[in-house]
Amino acid sequence: MRTIEERLALLDEVVSEAAARGLAMQTADDGPLDGRVISLQGRDRINFGSCSYLGLELDPRLRDAVCEAVGRYGTQFSSSRAYVSAPPYRELEARLDELFGGHALAMPTTSLGHLAALPVLIGPGDAVILDQQVHASVQVAADQLRLQGTAVEMIRHNRMDRLARMVERLAPRHRRIWFLADGVYSMFADLAPFAELRALLDAHEQLHLYIDDSHGVGWAGTHGRGPALEALGMHQRLIVAASLNKSFAAAGGALIFPDPELRRRVRTIGGPMIFSGPIQPPMLGAALASAAIHLSDELPLRQAALRERIALFDELAEEFCLPLATRDATPIRYVPLGLPRVVLDVVEGLLEDGFYTNYGAFPAVPMKHAGVRMTLTLHHRPEDIRALVGALAGRVPEALERAGEAARRKAATVARTAPALVLEHHRSVDALNGYEWDALLGDRGTFTVDGLRLLERVFAGEADGRPEDEWAFHYYVVRDRRGKPVLATFFTAALWKDDMLSSAEVSRLVEERRAADPYYLTSLTFGMGALLTEGDHLYLDGNADWKGALDLLLAAVSEHAAAAGAGTIVLRDLHAADRSLAEALRERGYAKLSMPASYVLEPVDADDEAWLARLSVKSRAHQRKDVLPWDGALDVEVVREPRDDLDFDRLHALYRAVAERGLDVNTFPLPRGAFRAMLDTTGWELVLLRLDGTVVAFGAHFAGGRHYAPMIVGLDYAYVRSHHTYRQALRVALLRARELGARRVLLGMGAGFEKRRFGAHAQERVAFAQASDHYSAQVLAALAADARSA
Repeated sequence: MRTIEERLALLDEVVSEAAARGLAMQTADDGPLDGRVISLQGRDRINFGSCSYLGLELDPRLRDAVCEAVGRYGTQFSSSRAYVSAPPYRELEARLDELFGGHALAMPTTSLGHLAALPVLIGPGDAVILDQQVHASVQVAADQLRLQGTAVEMIRHNRMDRLARMVERLAPRHRRIWFLADGVYSMFADLAPFAELRALLDAHEQLHLYIDDSHGVGWAGTHGRGPALEALGMHQRLIVAASLNKSFAAAGGALIFPDPELRRRVRTIGGPMIFSGPIQPPMLGAALASAAIHLSDELPLRQAALRERIALFDELAEEFCLPLATRDATPIRYVPLGLPRVVLDVVEGLLEDGFYTNYGAFPAVPMKHAGVRMTLTLHHRPEDIRALVGALAGRVPEALERAGEAARRKAATVARTAPALVLEHHRSVDALNGYEWDALLGDRGTFTVDGLRLLERVFAGEADGRPEDEWAFHYYVVRDRRGKPVLATFFTAALWKDDMLSSAEVSRLVEERRAADPYYLTSLTFGMGALLTEGDHLYLDGNADWKGALDLLLAAVSEHAAAAGAGTIVLRDLHAADRSLAEALRERGYAKLSMPASYVLEPVDADDEAWLARLSVKSRAHQRKDVLPWDGALDVEVVREPRDDLDFDRLHALYRAVAERGLDVNTFPLPRGAFRAMLDTTGWELVLLRLDGTVVAFGAHFAGGRHYAPMIVGLDYAYVRSHHTYRQALRVALLRARELGARRVLLGMGAGFEKRRFGAHAQERVAFAQASDHYSAQVLAALAADARSA
């Protein structure tokens, strides 16, 4: 996504929808709580959304400790620990030292612990590598490291091979390399690969680990120290963050250090240790009582009882053929189901059945990995777990059937009352009815039948052997029973730069990486249109069953994208103002992305006098001062057929000069043979601007029946300022459109300031995407943070 605002808007949309259906942002009804049942909207539900894994929050010993602490110290101790700490802190941290086997520092919250520790531990000369799924609170703290100049990278989740390669790449330039990960991942519930991490620690002396084990503490490990410390021990290059909530059933967090000096430094100069409030006395009392239980012989019995519940759930899930995100034995169980609307149906159904569960959705998980998240605690009885899995076994197939069969059932209903819909799928433009296609889409850009024939020739993938030049074309037409088109469009499966729709600032950072790795952050993408087309690629008959047609299209696109191995589907260049289409795509699991505005000049006036009269005062003055006086300064030639005397290498070099600077829509460069092929295609022409016989600017333009589209510009930047060559290229395009009788000029994206001064207006466009993995999006978001902090 291009902006923080877009990400926040999407998050708002997802949470608001869940809240409207009673699945999020709820407040429990007032009344006593027993840990097992929660009352929502006047009805009891068994609560499978609590992280109090050991069920200690109602233990009489913790309750008594809270009361005793209040009686002895009051409800709060309102002082920064930089000045003075409440009395129970000394005993608590000593207990935590014993429990974790290191040097513990209690924190107001685990999140504040990250913010306190990481800027102290990690300096500008270090490098940080984030696991893709490390907790959001760690990623927020990592953003603070960027501000101090620390290099921050990211690897795909649990890919230790990539971690090893990245450590080797960063080691020569950085003093220390920190890998930040979770011990137990909070959504999919899998464990970090501790054996491989230990091997990497042994192999690389510069490598340090920072593990957030908040979801592992208590229910796992000796004294509940968690799976990270249980597997790795208190290694000298390991720091662990723990929660004193969740299994511990108190409040706050703790950082576990391998030596007292590191603890002292964070205690002394970690920002939240100075400027944030402490854990308050009542919860310090609860934490001390919980620590005593953790250090007693009682804890292993509780841990074993929880493992029995986990095993029961997994056995039942296997019996009912329910998918699990992981078989790691953790008290978080996640059933991935695919698209959000399926999961919403299931979670809503479970709520009706008397079970409160969590809705796992984008952006917390990839769009196509939405699922039901459930947490198991010692409050649950075996019969609760059996009932939950039984309800899941009924609700999941039901929801999947509703989602999968909706289009067919709708089509069957439509067949009885209205024309049925039929989808045609073709792999070549020659299989289309050319007259029909051009009537539907031919006036929208360069994707007439002739224009598409050019693309199929140029991007057959045979010339230079570059993978980015091998495109697979898919044409779709949905018709009603009478054969009338309701929908028409085309997609290409092609290698995209993942930052294509990112900001220019982000693309510049990515291109720096591509100097050494040309295919860094590139993916096979199934995208509407093609990388050499702009405009509205989607014909929809708004008076017909366009939603039914859209369902048929998206089902086919999903199938064909999967067959091509494309992990992302993108529908692009759609009108931002079409709210009905936007809502329909959102309901079908697509996330909206902004795109640069596309510029259109219309109408095309018959002469300069009429054209100038429509411009603003400032634009008119600009044209008279900086554009019109240069008429005739450059020799203009329009070429519509191939010629041996044309220097295509020169043209390609001028095109590359512009493409490498124009990163608003960042794509792979065209193959060298593209411009020669254009001259073999009806509608395309090259407009050359020469100075003393040398081409200093040119345009590759497409002349449609009623429109003119200057698609590509090439410039010799030595003449851009001295001879106003870019403005002259726009001026010549306008004059050529007027000469051909075009009604409008499609000027495309980018250079909006100059195009507006020629009288063009912006058409706001959006894209909608659905990705099976959002690693690239996370990396690009991190690079956007780098760009902001630069």
